[in-house]
Amino acid sequence: MTLAEKLLQVVEDISDEKLSEVIDLAEYLKLKEEKETKDLINNIVDKYDEALKELAK
Repeated sequence: MTLAEKLLQVVEDISDEKLSEVIDLAEYLKLKEEKETKDLINNIVDKYDEALKELAK
């Protein structure tokens, strides 16, 4: 059973109120991951700013 199948199995039997909480949590985790990725990229760009400017010439 895949993780997606397991999740579907779990959410089939919960109330709409709890399902709304699951959706909120999933959206929060997605935004958190996106922010972490963006922060990592920004840190790399900041660290190698001069080198990137040289490469852009």
